Amino acid sequence: MYIANLRITYETASHDVLSMIALNEDSKNDLYRALLTQDNIDEVVILQTCNRFEVFFSGKGEKMGRVPARKVILNTFGAHTARYVVEDLWVDTIGHLFRLVSSINSMIVGENQILSQVKEAFVFSSEHNYCSRVLRPTFQKALSVGKLVRTETDISKGKVSVASAAVDLANDRESLDGRKVVMVGSGKMASLLAEYLCTFNLGELVVVGRTPERLEQFCCEHPGRPIPFDGLERELADADLMFSATSCPHVLISRDMVERVMDEREKPLTVVDIAMPEDVDPTISEIPFVRFIGLDDLREISERNKALRQSEADKVEVIIAKEIEQFMGSLQHFHLQNLLSHLNLYTEEIRRRELGKAVSMLGELEPQTEMVMEGLSKSLMKKFMHNFMTALREYPGDSEEMKSFVHIFIGSNLQPEDAGGHPMPEGGSSMPAGHPAGIPMEAQNTEVGKNVPRGTDEKA
Repeated sequence: MYIANLRITYETASHDVLSMIALNEDSKNDLYRALLTQDNIDEVVILQTCNRFEVFFSGKGEKMGRVPARKVILNTFGAHTARYVVEDLWVDTIGHLFRLVSSINSMIVGENQILSQVKEAFVFSSEHNYCSRVLRPTFQKALSVGKLVRTETDISKGKVSVASAAVDLANDRESLDGRKVVMVGSGKMASLLAEYLCTFNLGELVVVGRTPERLEQFCCEHPGRPIPFDGLERELADADLMFSATSCPHVLISRDMVERVMDEREKPLTVVDIAMPEDVDPTISEIPFVRFIGLDDLREISERNKALRQSEADKVEVIIAKEIEQFMGSLQHFHLQNLLSHLNLYTEEIRRRELGKAVSMLGELEPQTEMVMEGLSKSLMKKFMHNFMTALREYPGDSEEMKSFVHIFIGSNLQPEDAGGHPMPEGGSSMPAGHPAGIPMEAQNTEVGKNVPRGTDEKA
């Protein structure tokens, strides 16, 4: 068994590419189904944010699972996206996930949104029975690591989010004090934008939304004048800046709209778009006196933020290394238990088979005689295996040695998977690349961790 990751992120692709591969809910569900119908892909968690698209998956055969997963991804997004795809396997996947939830792999190092985004992706997968014995404990551990690094370090101290970075960059280019700012959106990202914008001495904040009830509620929670979407052009006539952060699946603010606005005004307009997919047609940057800031432009703030938080990131890496070692150790323990379980099943099968032959040869026996023979066979097998099993528990050796030994002990006609053996990660680690039993006991008793068969949810 294995765990792997395929991803396209801001590190390898531009905002245009990430916007192009952004999936709506229906398309995401279709991708789940496409992946889970492939051979040797048993579990999937899909994560999508404004800066990344990632698929975590697990199954029985390392190579056979990775190849079809990559094929599904490229069929979904197009063969041209292959150059943006990064792959990780087992230990590297766990390390990547732990760094991801710790936000040291984020465009804005230290941002908190990624932790809730990973949790939402995991809960969605769990509720639809798309993840179970491997991905479930892995994500549960990752979420606890994400909380731990924020408690033990200052990696998330201060203003650290895409929204705050966008506001800071806009302020760097043109002071926000005394300015009229129009903000399009009333969701989570817009809420963060409003929070940071209000730390400046704005002249006015206008909030534009498409849903009247939601807009009204938003402006009760944040200072701002509510305006329906059809009033956007009118408000832009004398605005200094516009921020847009909606969850709309298509462009809301067209080039034609901005050209009409600019024809009626004599001063520059700064437009900031942090939506995914994009809210604003990026070609508005070609219109005279329009300054456009998109997600790609945030790399400037990203590098500055990364340098400022490097010392905290180093502390996070130390914590992650320790947590990876502990987690892999727990998986090693359950891998050992799985091997011993296979040995017990094998010896019990032999005992039953040979006892059955003996009883058949002796003919009809008294119930008491059968009970004595049953007890004798169990006692003999237990004594025969006792010292051997005890030695294995006290000195298990590494997983490759265990797998080979069990394979030899049970018989050469048995496939490695039947004996609990699994491919090893590259680099000589003694940690198995998977384990059928591999769920820490505390992970089995959580509400999200209910072990139900995949595919029983009609909504999936």
